[in-house]
Amino acid sequence: AALHACAADFVGSRLPTQLAGVSVRVGGEPAYVYYISPTQINVLAPDYLAETVSVEVDTPNGRSNAVTVKRNPFSPALFTFSQRGGRYAASVHADGAYVAPEGLIPGVTCRPASPGETILLFGTGFGATEPASPSAELISQPAELIAASAIQMGGTAATTHFAGLVAPGLYQFNVTVPDVGDGDLPVVVEIGGLGSQANTYIPVRR
Repeated sequence: AALHACAADFVGSRLPTQLAGVSVRVGGEPAYVYYISPTQINVLAPDYLAETVSVEVDTPNGRSNAVTVKRNPFSPALFTFSQRGGRYAASVHADGAYVAPEGLIPGVTCRPASPGETILLFGTGFGATEPASPSAELISQPAELIAASAIQMGGTAATTHFAGLVAPGLYQFNVTVPDVGDGDLPVVVEIGGLGSQANTYIPVRR
């Protein structure tokens, strides 16, 4: 069964390093576990890793093989809604409604964005912030990105009003939709010479 970290799993303001007997070591250091399921584990890597690190998973049924991965300062990715194969970026309007086609998520208010509207996008892997935010700690206040980021929607530059960390591993971008036409428009966040994943869209309707 899937399991998210909850308040009982935290030690003060520090995230847990294991859930239900499942833990992950990155470069020999414990990672901070947020979610586990039979097919997926979500963790935050510890700080101050070497350029190349090993990753191992421990479970009540034993330890995995070690996999070697490269540490990068940036690995930008936007979160997406799971419906329709993750086509749409996870984003919300100022009133809390989801930026998505109507009816995409049953029981949830969804509507496309409008040109000139400021929406909130969410992602991970966008790098260091000021003030710095240790991976192990809950976020007490939003922390802005150090590196410059740029957002394009439908190939048109969008204005970013805030870009930074708002929760462990969760980055938020407050961005104004540019003057673009209707339709599902590709959205990309660029930072450090890298872009977020392709084939991710924001629905827009005037």
